Amino acid sequence: MSVLLGVDAGGSKTDVLVVDHTGRVLDRRRAGPANHEGVGHDGVRAVLTTVVGAALAATDTAAPDVAASAWGLAGLDWSGDVAPASRLVADLGFVEPCLVVNDAWVALCAGAPSGLGIVLNSGTGVVAAGRDALGRRQRTPGVGAGFGDWGSGPDIVTAALHSVVRAYSGLGPPTALTQRCLQRSGMDSVEAFAERVWRARISDLLPTDVWEVAAAGDAEALAIADRVAASLAAAATAVARRLGVDSTQGPPFDLVLSGRVLVERHPVLHDRLIAALHTKLPHARPVLLRVAPVVGAVLMAAEAAGLDGEPLRKALLPPQRP
Repeated sequence: MSVLLGVDAGGSKTDVLVVDHTGRVLDRRRAGPANHEGVGHDGVRAVLTTVVGAALAATDTAAPDVAASAWGLAGLDWSGDVAPASRLVADLGFVEPCLVVNDAWVALCAGAPSGLGIVLNSGTGVVAAGRDALGRRQRTPGVGAGFGDWGSGPDIVTAALHSVVRAYSGLGPPTALTQRCLQRSGMDSVEAFAERVWRARISDLLPTDVWEVAAAGDAEALAIADRVAASLAAAATAVARRLGVDSTQGPPFDLVLSGRVLVERHPVLHDRLIAALHTKLPHARPVLLRVAPVVGAVLMAAEAAGLDGEPLRKALLPPQRP
């Protein structure tokens, strides 16, 4: 029996999926974050050793006996990140074919099984990545707002906190985000709340809180939604331009929306983002990711092993919507 292993290790969680060549799930499990930028290389090693080891033990499979594996690892943002990650996977006993890639690529394969198109991810971080029919790949840096990657969950919360503090200090207009922050924190003083955020870096606010306040008409929250939609659309457009697929005369292509911020599909953000994408990339077909990105890792592993991917796609992917 050919066993395939897929791993999706991100900044908030790690998913592992083991299937046979027909797509039958043999084991599936989740662990904590495994982004070396957050937990360090030793932390990544510890998480992957434990969770992958448990998955293989449950299927009575040794690492060298896995037909192929694909590892989508957050934090593989620069060329120098690949070698340490590849060594880590090799140290776990895995042999070729063994793909070690940035986690954006497994999300693309999960949403666009051909592996062609663009993925736009907003979760713990933000990244846009794309691959064309010639196999050319392009992506944004994916390393944070300082390098232009703005619109993640933390970015949204930070923007809301800025609005609250500016309103409190008189530098900005009043905002209903203030009351939402106090409700979330269980505090009754903006000053105490602001001090807690400053000292402990804890706010308890979620992106969905911002969208709910925006839906009620708050101007500050609506401005955040507008800014996020514009920033994310610009990231996807930049990748499309570098791949040469941004022409209004070109063929349609899939644009996969992934990451918790986008998969939640709150209409305040979703509708703005779709409108911005339609304006900038009229030939893009927005596709909301409907399966865990780790499924894309398994599909990549199957391709690397030279296996027929059709049975796996039928088994692991939801039916195409008309």
